[in-house]
Amino acid sequence: MQINTTDTGSPLLLKNFRDSFYLTWLFVGIGLLALFLFILLAQVMPKKSYFFYFFQNVGIFLSFTSLLLAFAGVYMITTSPENAASIRKNATRATFRKSPYILGISLAMVFTIMLVLFIEVGISSVGHIPYAGPVIMTLLTVPIFAVNFFLMLTSICVFAVFPPLVSEAESLKGILLELKISIKERWLNVLVYLIISLSLLFLSLLIIYYLVRYAGGLTKSVQWKVEMAYPKVIKFFTMESLFTDIINSITPRSDSAAALKTYGPEIFDYLSILRYLISASYLVIFSFIISFPLAVYFNISSMFFGKVKGR
Repeated sequence: MQINTTDTGSPLLLKNFRDSFYLTWLFVGIGLLALFLFILLAQVMPKKSYFFYFFQNVGIFLSFTSLLLAFAGVYMITTSPENAASIRKNATRATFRKSPYILGISLAMVFTIMLVLFIEVGISSVGHIPYAGPVIMTLLTVPIFAVNFFLMLTSICVFAVFPPLVSEAESLKGILLELKISIKERWLNVLVYLIISLSLLFLSLLIIYYLVRYAGGLTKSVQWKVEMAYPKVIKFFTMESLFTDIINSITPRSDSAAALKTYGPEIFDYLSILRYLISASYLVIFSFIISFPLAVYFNISSMFFGKVKGR
């Protein structure tokens, strides 16, 4: 697929975008499914317990890692030879084969962040010293902020750079070596690109977010009969508007008492089934919608890093 722009006279090529989109959709779907399953698992645990938050964080981590896998796969597609056969199939297989590297480096980065935070928490204990403690912590404001800012900046650069490196490297040593070179020698190019590209990505996701909320609000209003079955997390993606007010004014509201009288105690099992069906439906449509801007971002990012590396 080619998209040509004539403003600058230079073509903008989204190489094999259809394959990039389908591969992105696959991994986004896997990530959302993992997030959904671990959230359900967390609901079994006591509220606000250690395992409740642990399973939620594992789901978030896996969903984020799936995006990195999608980036690595799209990079393989965009850097593949012209007219290569079975690009998407080969890229998907290669991405799954190299997924342990991405999982490992992601875990290492998370542990590094946690280690720095634990050290800062330990340093904060000087605040217990009468009089001098609060003064010391106040004087440490700039150093601690600088460390945290550099840590977050490094994390973003690492997560933006290493999926393409994983796609090219054949060993963990090669990945770490290329990552070191990219951070030391190409950090300025990467930083400038990240600021511009992430700003555009955030803007596009923000627009999609509000479009999804408006559409979700209209859908929920039309589905007044099953409003009680809507999961709380799905309700977060719905928004009231003038059109929802109009729909609510001409449609009846769900009556929990009447439903309990009609269906009896089985209504709760019935609502659970409907809740899972609604969640699965929105999971599919959300993964499809979000995959488009992500596929564009991964595609353009892959071309950028390919040029930086002289491909």
